[in-house]
Amino acid sequence: MAVMLKPFLFVCIATTSLFAALPVMADDSRELEIHEQLLSDSLKIVADEFGLDIAFFPETTDGLESTALAGNYTSDEAFDALLDDTSLEYEKLDNGTVVVRAKDQRGVSDSKNSTPQPILMAQNQTSPTQTTNSRTDDDDEPADQDAVTDEIVVTGTHIRGIAPESSPVRVFDREHIQATGAATAQDFMKTVTSNFSGGANVDIPNGLPNDNSARENGIILGGFGSSVNLRGLGSGSTLVLLNGQRLAPSSGIADFVDISMIPASAIERVEVLTDGASSIYGGDAVAGVVNFILRDDVDGFEASVRYGSVTEGDLDEYKGNVAGGKNWYSGSALLVYEFYKRDSLSAGDRSFSQDAVLPHELLPAEERHSVLGAASQELAPNLKIDGSVLFSRRDSVLNSTTFLNGRVIRSAPESDSLTTSAGAAWQYSDNWFLDVSGTHSSSDTRTSTTGDLVETYDIESELSSFDLKTSGVLFDSPGGAVSLAVGAHYRDESFHNFNVAGDSIRSEAERQVYSFYGEVQIPLVGSDNAISGIERLDVNLSARFDDFSDFGNTTNPKVGVLWAPSEQLRLRGTFGTSFKPPPLGRIGAEDLQVSAFSTAFVNSVLGAVAPDPSIADVVMLTVNGTAPNLEEETSEAITIGFDFDEQWNRHQIAFSATWFDIEFEGRLGRPPVPGNVTSFLAHNIAFIDPDAFPDGTIIFSPSQDQVEAAISLDANGVLTIAPSGIDPFDAEIINNALLTRNLATTRTNGIDFDSTYTFELENAAQFLIGVDATYLFEFSQQSATTTPAVDTVSTLYNPVDLKLRGRLGYSSLGGLATNLFINYVDGYAVDSTNSAVPIDPWTTVDLNVTFDTGNQADNRILSNMLFRLSAINLFDEDPPSTPSQAAFDLSGYDPTNASPLGRFIAFELMKQF
Repeated sequence: MAVMLKPFLFVCIATTSLFAALPVMADDSRELEIHEQLLSDSLKIVADEFGLDIAFFPETTDGLESTALAGNYTSDEAFDALLDDTSLEYEKLDNGTVVVRAKDQRGVSDSKNSTPQPILMAQNQTSPTQTTNSRTDDDDEPADQDAVTDEIVVTGTHIRGIAPESSPVRVFDREHIQATGAATAQDFMKTVTSNFSGGANVDIPNGLPNDNSARENGIILGGFGSSVNLRGLGSGSTLVLLNGQRLAPSSGIADFVDISMIPASAIERVEVLTDGASSIYGGDAVAGVVNFILRDDVDGFEASVRYGSVTEGDLDEYKGNVAGGKNWYSGSALLVYEFYKRDSLSAGDRSFSQDAVLPHELLPAEERHSVLGAASQELAPNLKIDGSVLFSRRDSVLNSTTFLNGRVIRSAPESDSLTTSAGAAWQYSDNWFLDVSGTHSSSDTRTSTTGDLVETYDIESELSSFDLKTSGVLFDSPGGAVSLAVGAHYRDESFHNFNVAGDSIRSEAERQVYSFYGEVQIPLVGSDNAISGIERLDVNLSARFDDFSDFGNTTNPKVGVLWAPSEQLRLRGTFGTSFKPPPLGRIGAEDLQVSAFSTAFVNSVLGAVAPDPSIADVVMLTVNGTAPNLEEETSEAITIGFDFDEQWNRHQIAFSATWFDIEFEGRLGRPPVPGNVTSFLAHNIAFIDPDAFPDGTIIFSPSQDQVEAAISLDANGVLTIAPSGIDPFDAEIINNALLTRNLATTRTNGIDFDSTYTFELENAAQFLIGVDATYLFEFSQQSATTTPAVDTVSTLYNPVDLKLRGRLGYSSLGGLATNLFINYVDGYAVDSTNSAVPIDPWTTVDLNVTFDTGNQADNRILSNMLFRLSAINLFDEDPPSTPSQAAFDLSGYDPTNASPLGRFIAFELMKQF
């Protein structure tokens, strides 16, 4: 690897020297004819005409139009004319670069009608190739900056043109995502500290002791998909949207959206709302919402290739994409293709997994093809239509040897996802809009295993939805415009899980949903009636009614308040209720299984000791599966936080903090076991403490009727008996701790914190330092009001109390940008007992270096090229050692809080035409 990287470093150094030596054209007058259009386009035309580089951030000129130029101009005269009626200024540097920036308070926007600010990251400053939403200089007519396109809807609100500033929303733009070195959507979400990697995750192919929806009897049911799991409240408790629309869920129980099927090269930005949002979006938005916004406006052609590899082992990664688009006066079209391939990682390549029996792979191999098509067209000055199609196909392979019985299994799931959407936006009066949209999404997975276990499952999930809403200004008040949004939503969902080998249905269900919602934004104090200590005071009220065909209806309100004592400081808070319907795979589940074991066998396999001779060697029935008559999960969430930003001279500082408290009731799951002990040993704990579990969880000395009733639960009438020769009808214990049902309460509270400081040098280079962290005070589960709460924060396979990601960045106008990240996961313990084995903290360093050649008029080959070098876990830190879990084939590390990948180096080359 080191030998391979040396030529790349030489090319970077040589290329940098080459561009530093390029001559700057003399500033003679030129004949210019530029029509009225976007200011960014006019600036680029002037720079190209005079052989200059130009640098500005896209938001600096966003929404600004230029005056027309006709006649002879020097470059200074042209720039002066273009910027004459704006609040912008320009500066010429010695290297032939023109910097455009605000005259005062650079980067500050009107907070009343702005979208959430993107997370700051050191970014390349060669600008002409960095700007977006541009139109070519041969367009026939000027750009029409009408409100239909300008006043967008952001995550967390239905009202056009406002941001939900009372709610905690973070925006990660395209350059931020690329600067992390992430090749996939799931890799990027791992860098978000409020996201927990437990649950459905491609890095945890065999499931977890506390979340095993990914596997059943050795069958991979999730197809090696990855979910978003904000706050660690479960894969299905975060609503995932694509361009604001729902997607068909994945897995064997349809409990999460597989974000690994979303091609990273097609993502424009990711908006993360870390607050309950059922009043806006309905079910599943308990922990928050993650909205992936796809690219829809590329003018020209671009292509990129990426190669990466671990420095120890045989895992290689390949990625390539091409994108072509065309903008015209009234619309745009885009087509993107992405190819992604990653090899598997063998346990034999990692010292911490040497207890695994080979073949055993820690990470599966996968290959994915994705295609995105998008188009938009203005049919009239105030009417716009758009549509998009996203298709992905992924093939995966995992070879493993089960720890318990030594079976060699080859899992090879195949997954397809297809999402089509179309919409129309009509501005039917000065301040009112009508939005209509429809979506159809499907997720199909065929899981198959060969070797010592031969099984095949077909898993199909479909979702169709239709939305109709109107939003606008009700009236003007002393504090500002009072805005309203009302709408209706219809959704049809279906799910089918079929056991091909057994010719039986595992789960089958469908539902229809009818929803009505409303939201009002009330500015009580604004710029016209501000008083000392109250620059702004806004109230946001929203509510939503949802009627489900399979379990009833629910109404969820939310209130948000924003108080700005000064222009720099904004205090905010929200309170709302949310809910989560049972996934269709649970509603229609036919998965109840009953196994008969001797307690001596269980204790010997799991290394436990019976608490009393009377239960040391008796027959135990273990019931596993989904309980009937499930109900929705409900929650209440409170957030209190602040945002502070200040700029002076060349300095900028920003702080943001949010305290959150979520009480999640009726959560689907298994009863939490004190001490983080596996549910298979719950009978030992219940014998010592009868109040540790809800009534009926562990039944000692059951009657014959209870035994027969438990045995009859198995839909297939099959019992797994170990050791052989025992009679299940002799059972003296019934263990229901593995039965999925509505539990009482999960509660979590903590603080999200983000801070950034940037300093701009006189040559417009920038330094940046920042930290992003999440600290959990509590993460507890309580099975029933009669049982004690079990605190699982900072225990094995659960969220730790502190996750931190620091960043240090530098960017220059020469096209160089460097970002260094420090990732810290706090130490924790195997369980919550005083004698628990400690687990060390884990600190890793990531590095990302990019060089953008910019628009080089004299060198078409090297013009508009970007070189990127990424290093994940630069110093090759092994994950902390943890006890292995034989029942789940987990070997020597905790995949929810660490990664087995090791040092990973990637090189990427992108070219724009």
